[in-house]
Amino acid sequence: MSAIRRNSGCRITDEIRYKGLKAIIMENELLKVFILVDKGTDIIELLYKPKDIDFMWKSPKTFKEGDIDRKDFLESYLGGWQEIIPNGGSPCIYKGASLGLHDETSMVSWDYDILEDSQFKIIVKFYTKLAKVPLSIEKVLSLSSNSSVLSIEEKVMNNGNEVLDFMWGHHPCFGSPFLSSECVINFNAKEILSNPGSISSFPLVMSGASGKLKAFPGKNGEMIDLSKVLDKNAKVADLLYAKGLNENWFSVTNIGKKVGIGYVFDPKVFRYLYLWMVYGGGDNYPWYSNTYSLAVEPWSSYPGLGLLECIKNSTALKISPGEVKSAWLKTVVYEKENDVEKIDNTSSVH
Repeated sequence: MSAIRRNSGCRITDEIRYKGLKAIIMENELLKVFILVDKGTDIIELLYKPKDIDFMWKSPKTFKEGDIDRKDFLESYLGGWQEIIPNGGSPCIYKGASLGLHDETSMVSWDYDILEDSQFKIIVKFYTKLAKVPLSIEKVLSLSSNSSVLSIEEKVMNNGNEVLDFMWGHHPCFGSPFLSSECVINFNAKEILSNPGSISSFPLVMSGASGKLKAFPGKNGEMIDLSKVLDKNAKVADLLYAKGLNENWFSVTNIGKKVGIGYVFDPKVFRYLYLWMVYGGGDNYPWYSNTYSLAVEPWSSYPGLGLLECIKNSTALKISPGEVKSAWLKTVVYEKENDVEKIDNTSSVH
């Protein structure tokens, strides 16, 4: 169903292609959301119009039409925000299925239906079936007039006759010009763990360590404030996991630009946050120390070392034949001069 043409209020553009891929733009007076329907429903642009700021990180790699390899996450990673089911992180073999890095929802094509299309509100349902495991996914994105909140409601369904394990995560990656050393990260968690092994030749923190957001052991034993985003010339990169979330939100605020982005999410499903900090130190393939990005990622399970590791530590989700699991998530853009204290379930920023 094609969108009704409008040039004000809420509107949808669904007759466009990007790099040869089907795409949709959802927008209102404040936000523009650019979605790749043909590749994972990746959100490759989340633009806040009043300040002309796109929060999403863009890959420095050049992509031409037809270049997108949907069989390999890194080869097709344009940046932005992905949804990842059933395997987060390292490749693995599960029940005989070979699951690659961040496989499989982020690589497949989705279908869509426009459920509501008025100047006051737009709602689009996206849906797909996975090829490697018998899971189907639906998610409904909605945007209201004069609102800086994008709402997502989603379902995962088991179409097979066996109990299945899976990871469920959102992978929003933020970049410049929003991301800078004027940004601060905030969330409320009991503990943060660093990855057992460094993801870079230039780590900032000690591997396999435990700490807090504002006091984490550095690689030389000094205490580091992880809430303060470093400049791209810091040349460091790390992967960490926040567990024991006391509250179901996080924020990244650029104090200098007086603007920020926050996420509030279903605490029954998204029980962990991943911190993928690449402040110029992502060396070797595919970045070659040429990226500056930060991903704060709500996940069902940890660590980001593949589904088998999460099965071992009992953090993987289980879904029975015919069962449906639901979740919700909202992202909100706000203008603030100071750091955020809290984002509640209505997306109100305090």
